[in-house]
Amino acid sequence: MSARYPVMLDVSRLSILVVGGGEVALRKVRGLVEAGGRPAIVSPELHPALLEIVHAHGLTWHPRAFAPADGFGQSLVFAATSSRQVNEEAGRVAAADGAFVDVADDPRHSHVHVPASIRRDDVVVAFSTGGASPLLARRLRERLEAVVTPGLGRAARRLAGVREAVRARWPDDEQRRREAWFGLVTPEFLDAAIEGRDEDVEHRITACLSQS
Repeated sequence: MSARYPVMLDVSRLSILVVGGGEVALRKVRGLVEAGGRPAIVSPELHPALLEIVHAHGLTWHPRAFAPADGFGQSLVFAATSSRQVNEEAGRVAAADGAFVDVADDPRHSHVHVPASIRRDDVVVAFSTGGASPLLARRLRERLEAVVTPGLGRAARRLAGVREAVRARWPDDEQRRREAWFGLVTPEFLDAAIEGRDEDVEHRITACLSQS
């Protein structure tokens, strides 16, 4: 298999279809919704947890088997049924119409591979072993979860607001703004964020903005 090109998608802008209603489809839909996507779903039945997501987010569910017309006009299609034949057909039809497709357990017919990921607010870390070792990916996730913490996510969200404050503080001095950022986001700042020391994070931000 050729190497994959990593990319982050704004799925809120895409027309997305998930074919299937079981546990695999549940994982796909859950991840899409967490990222702001609103996928439509085609499946005669849905996993109870998936049905809850459909109701909670007002997603479109077509309670029937996949039909070729379902694959038209989509940007991204996940073929995630328990039938290899249905998955291949859904992927083939959608790909022929220009969609990117992810066919469950079939990388040969897939344009897209969804990597393992950790999401903490705006901080998203995605990683993949290219299918070489699921266990390696699991162990890697365990290591990364010690670093990609909820505190890090909170700090990133806070920094999003600091951007405007920095621009307002030094509106005509790009070099000074750059120095401020390098003085703020230090290894010590990162440690405080990872460890969830929000007061320390806020103190460092206040000190940065109070500089002359």
